Order: sequence, then structure tokens, then C-alpha cells
Amino acid sequence: MDTADYPGLAGEIASMVHGYPYADPSELLGRIGDEVSADPAGPHGRAMLAALWASRWFVHWKINDRGLVTALAEAAERAEAALTAAGCAGGHEHPDPADASDPEGMAALIEMIGGSDDRETVEAAACPGHLAPLATDTASTLRSTLSERFAAPETEHLDARYLTADGRTAFDPLIGDLERQRYSQVDLQAQNAAIWSARRLLAGAPEAERPRLAIAVCLLAKHCYWSSTAPGIVGLYREALATVDRAPRETSCPHGEGHRRVKLAAPPRPGVPDERGELCPRRVAEQVHDMLEYTRDYLGS
Repeated sequence: MDTADYPGLAGEIASMVHGYPYADPSELLGRIGDEVSADPAGPHGRAMLAALWASRWFVHWKINDRGLVTALAEAAERAEAALTAAGCAGGHEHPDPADASDPEGMAALIEMIGGSDDRETVEAAACPGHLAPLATDTASTLRSTLSERFAAPETEHLDARYLTADGRTAFDPLIGDLERQRYSQVDLQAQNAAIWSARRLLAGAPEAERPRLAIAVCLLAKHCYWSSTAPGIVGLYREALATVDRAPRETSCPHGEGHRRVKLAAPPRPGVPDERGELCPRRVAEQVHDMLEYTRDYLGS
């Protein structure tokens, strides 16, 4: 869309923040960031800064492309520096950010800066003294996004729970935590168990452990879209699953009807008969392949 169509852009930003975008969010946000960076102190750049500010929490929760988030954070920082240096000439009252607490209110600021016929309104809304704090807020939010959403939580403390005295995986407590994952929203204890399992796979877990660990990772990776799982966690899942041997997908197995009807769940505990063939090498390879395909586009370009 034409970013200089300020009423149209304001409507698109409000719709996007509500979760119903018409344009492609990544493409639109990329253009907004580029236009902020190109002229952060100019009239259009200021309107684009307002658009970026209005979108900051959408970016936090919905944009999984680290490169794009980094570029947007850098654009906000550039605007912050330029607007702070420009300062406020005085003689007007700035709009109250509290009046822009919902998507429509935030988007309306774009129109006030770029599309209003009222010179006094434009002067106050587009004042560097008004916009510099918004740029600071945007830059801070997006830097927090990079540190919080693009890293996986530490799990070393879980070694005491998930490792036996001789260094093997203690599957009973691990599977017990995985079984907490019952609904579409992620259970954090189950997620930590899956993250630990992913790191165990990457560390070269013994072959006997790998099928259960792979299923553990798949179980939580399945919920990434529903729960807006942090991209750093999904990236770790994918890295771990890529180490699993998928060659058995092309081999035969005793389960003539295949495994498509076997619902993904926490793996069976050691000592419990695997009546459904959940740990069949072919089934595990199929599940890993499917999960890598399912999450392939999650992290953006």
C-alpha cells in the first residue's frame, strides 16, 4: 500500500494490531522502517515513526524474522537521535500518549501528523519533542524483543531433575512434565522439558534416548503458531530436530497401516509397552520430518 496515504495506513495499522491485517505485515513494516531510517526528522519520516510506534507490540509478538526486528529497532534508534537533537520549539501542547492507548488511538496519530489539514494539530503532533519519547519507547520495546524473544531460556538447572547419577536421561520426570501439555496454549514446564530435550539432542544424546527426546521436542514445536512461541525457542527446536536421522521414513516397518493415526503425545515411559508403535524408527522419522516442514516458515526469511 501507499504509505503516504495516511488515513489508509492508519486503518491498516489498526487492523493489523487487532490481528486482522490486509497487507503483508512483514513487507509493510519493512517499508515503514526503511522510510523512518531514510528521513527520520522529515515530515513523512515522522509519520512513519508514529506508525512504527503503533506497531511495536505487534512486532514483539508476531514478527519472527530477527533481521526485520533488528532493522526496525535501528530505525527507531535513528529517529530517537534525530528527534532528540531537533527538540521542541515550544508554543504548543503535545498530544497526550494516554489518548492513544488502543489501536485506533495509536493509528490516529499517523493521520494527525501526516494527514490533518489543521496546521496547529500537525505542528503539535509532529513536534520532535512529542515524537522523541515515542521513538525511545519503540527502540526500547524492540531491543527487549530481540533479547527476550530470540533466545531460548537456560535449562542447565534442570540437569538435576532430568539426569540420573550416571548421566542418563531420567525419562520419568521428563515425561511427567511433558504430560502437562494438554491444551493449545503452551505449558511452561512442559516447554522447558522440550527445550532441555532439544539441547540434549544437540549435545549428542545416546541413540537409545533420541526417539523419546525427538518426540518431546515435536510435541511442543506443534504449538508454536497457536502460542506465538519465541522464535529463539523454535529455532532451537528446529536445530535439534535436524540432527535426527530421517532415513527410516523410506524403510518398511511392522506397522502396515503406517503411523498417521498415532496422535502426537508425550512419549511412552521406559518399561511401558509401546503398543501404538510411537517409538518405531519410521514413525519418529515421519514425525520429525513433518514438524520441520510445519515450522519451516515460522522464523521468516
